This record gives sequence, structure tokens and C-alpha cells, in this order.
Amino acid sequence: MSDHTRSDHTRYRDDIGAYLLGALNDLERQAFERHLAGCGDCQEELERLRPAADALPGSVQQMEPPPRLKASLMEVVEHEADAAQQPAARAGRRRPGFMSRAARRRFMRPALVGAVLLIGLVIGFAVAQLGGDESRTVAATVDRAMPEAGGSLRIDGDRATLRLHDMPELGGARVYQVWLQHGDRMVPARTFEVGRSGTGRVELQDVGDADGVYVTREARGGAQVPSEDPIVSVPL
Repeated sequence: MSDHTRSDHTRYRDDIGAYLLGALNDLERQAFERHLAGCGDCQEELERLRPAADALPGSVQQMEPPPRLKASLMEVVEHEADAAQQPAARAGRRRPGFMSRAARRRFMRPALVGAVLLIGLVIGFAVAQLGGDESRTVAATVDRAMPEAGGSLRIDGDRATLRLHDMPELGGARVYQVWLQHGDRMVPARTFEVGRSGTGRVELQDVGDADGVYVTREARGGAQVPSEDPIVSVPL
């Protein structure tokens, strides 16, 4: 990897969190998506972070973070931005201490995204602890043949919600089928379709003692035994 390519990759890698949170403007988003299409490292990092970003809006009751928490996190953001600004200021002696708004925003964005995610996770943990909530979200692993697909399983006691995105449309002859693993047994659950949107949402019951949730492609009407290895896996 050349120095230019490495620098380009580092710049776009810092935009992954902002992309997931919808914090990029149209031009930045388009440039990032062009880079993403040819960068396996960024694709892997995007899929690693996507479940956490997807889970934030619906994971807990929406609450305003405590002022002290927000203030301390933003102090970290400003500190990291100032630290990043200093080398640029030394490199441009003609205008010491100056950084354009766009450049400063780029230095601040990774820390800001981290602060947003951290606020969501801290508040989610507090609500869960205070309310005795047993809910949790587990990332789904999708077959490599579908590099853009992903999802998560939201578990709340014995109930769960499986959410998937960018899944291929199967057509009229086949459907996706969910399976609950209990030891060596694969118990058939619900079938579902995704349509052109590629998104699927399946409500499940009796998952409290399951060892995993899996998805296969089956003939319409479903099956009693999986006909293929799972294409979506959520070990529990």
C-alpha cells in the first residue's frame, strides 16, 4: 500500500462512525461509499460497528444524558481536536494555530462519534440496571457471499426480534427460515421474506433457553430440517 493510499484509507476510516450515524453531508457520504466499495478493511470495520449503531435507537427508552456526562465527554472531544490541530499548526507557520472549520471538523469527528456512541451505551446500561431489564443485543454473522448484509438479534427475556438488512430477494419459490438451536437439535421457527428493500424483521418467542438463532433458505412453506448450512448465525 502506497503512502498516498494509506493516507486516503486512514481519512476514510475515520468517517465510518459518522457514516453509520448519518453525520456525513451528501458529498462526504458519496466519497466515503466510493472508497468503501473497494476497501475490505473499511467494510469489515463498518460491519463490526453496525450492530451497535443499529441497536442504539431502539435499545432503551430515549433519555437525556446527565449534563455532567455530556460535559466530560465533550471535554475529551475538544482535547483530542486540539491535540490533532497542533501538528497542523506547526506545519503551517505562516498562520500558526489556525485550522479551517472543515479540517477541524474532520479531526473532531471520530472523537465526537465515539462520544455519541458512548453516551448511548452508558445511558442504555443505566436504564437496564435501574429497571431490571434483561434485554441485550447480539450481532449476527452473515455468510461472506452476502458482504453487504448484516443484522442483530434483540433479546428481551424469552422473546427476541431478529433484524436483517441488505439481504438478497429470493423470489417466489424460496423463503428465509429461522431456526432455534437447542443442543444438537435445530427447531424450525418462522419463515419470512425481505422483498426489494432487503430488510427483514422477525419476532421470535421461547428463545430464553436457545443456544443460537440461525437462518437458512428453504422452499416456500418452510422445512422441518435445514437444507443448507446457516447463512445467518447468532450464537447465544
